[in-house]
Amino acid sequence: MQSQLSEINDSLYQSEAEPIQIDSLKLETNVLTLFYSCPDVPEDLRLVGSTMLAKSFPPIRSCKLISSSPKTRSHNLKPYKGTVQFDLKPLSHKFIKDAPTYLQIQGWPDKILFIYPE
Repeated sequence: MQSQLSEINDSLYQSEAEPIQIDSLKLETNVLTLFYSCPDVPEDLRLVGSTMLAKSFPPIRSCKLISSSPKTRSHNLKPYKGTVQFDLKPLSHKFIKDAPTYLQIQGWPDKILFIYPE
């Protein structure tokens, strides 16, 4: 599976989040793998972060999943289960080795500690 690049984009961040339930996740170095379920197959899922950082150490960046697909929903009886990977480097607050950043993804209860790899 090829990982997609996450991004910081306030205009996208302000748009409506997708009705996606994150079932579990796995972080390996700078790649976040999300296992999710949702009513329909989402198209072009993107992990978008806000430019604002919460003042803490490490700083906290709020993020959410956004899809470019139209907001039409079918009435499937079973939810779609999917997996997607994101490169988290663009979401770091500093682009230097070992710089920590907490990521708070909408739909996931815990903060994720991301340490910039290089």
